Amino acid sequence: MNTTQSPRRGMYLGLAAILSLALLAGSLYVLFYGSEGSCEETRAVERMAQVSAAAPAAPAGATPVAERTNVECMDDSGDPWVAADSGYTHGLDAQSLAAHYWDTAGKEGWKAVGSRAQAPDRLRSGFGMCFQKEVAGQPALLRVGADGPNEYGVTVESALDGSTIAC
Repeated sequence: MNTTQSPRRGMYLGLAAILSLALLAGSLYVLFYGSEGSCEETRAVERMAQVSAAAPAAPAGATPVAERTNVECMDDSGDPWVAADSGYTHGLDAQSLAAHYWDTAGKEGWKAVGSRAQAPDRLRSGFGMCFQKEVAGQPALLRVGADGPNEYGVTVESALDGSTIAC
């Protein structure tokens, strides 16, 4: 009776263990992070470029604030989304600034949430003006809000899984 084991048996057991661990790791990833992707994917980088290019032009006389301009992908909530932020200083009153973004965003296909009459008050509030449209086939959100008497911010956001972000 031959009691020696084939050297291949150990190799097969090792391969089976590695495949089991890989399957477990993949399952845990989907469980914790979902199947819609994360900020580590190439798709996130592509979406950040699309979102940052979708922001309407600032009004004449507005000055970009470099330290308030960034594009990032956030996945700390489990539902990854991208945001392109730009900050500006300006010398306009709220009515003129709201009118600029209402008109410019509208011409670029952004649909306003709320009425034009509410826009200056929303601009000054913590909520800001809000617009929605599809950017490269996925829903996106544009927010314009005052950060002080002579500063405002513009943010374009989009979820990586294509879901709608509420204003």
